[in-house]
Amino acid sequence: MQKPPHQFVPTLTHVVQPVVAPMVHNSIAAATGATTSAQPMTTDALFSQIQQRVLQDVTDRVMRHIALSLERQVREAVATVALSHANAIAKELAPAIESVVTDTLAQALQDALDKELSDKSGYN
Repeated sequence: MQKPPHQFVPTLTHVVQPVVAPMVHNSIAAATGATTSAQPMTTDALFSQIQQRVLQDVTDRVMRHIALSLERQVREAVATVALSHANAIAKELAPAIESVVTDTLAQALQDALDKELSDKSGYN
C-alpha cells in the first residue's frame, strides 16, 4: 500500500525557462572563453557553449586519468614480460656459464701441471 506524499513535499507544476541577465551573460562568456559582442547571445547558444566547455573539461580530465593509468599498466606489463624473459635467459645461460667455467678451470689446471712437470724435468 502506497502512502500519499507528505503535504510539504514540493512538486514541479511548470517548467521555468532560464533568463540570463547581461552581467551574468558577460561573466559566463568570459568563463567559457566566448567573445562578448554588442548583441547578447541567445540562451540556447550560451548554454550550448557552456555545455561544450564542460564536455571539453571532463574529456581533458578523463584523458589525463587514462594516460596515467595506461602508463602504469603498460609499465607493469613490460616489467612482467622483461622479468619473465630475464629468468628464461638466466636458466639457459647457467649451464653454458658453468661449462665455460669448468673448461677454463680444467685448462688452467692442465697448463699449471704441464708447467710444473716441465720445470721439474728441466725442459724449459
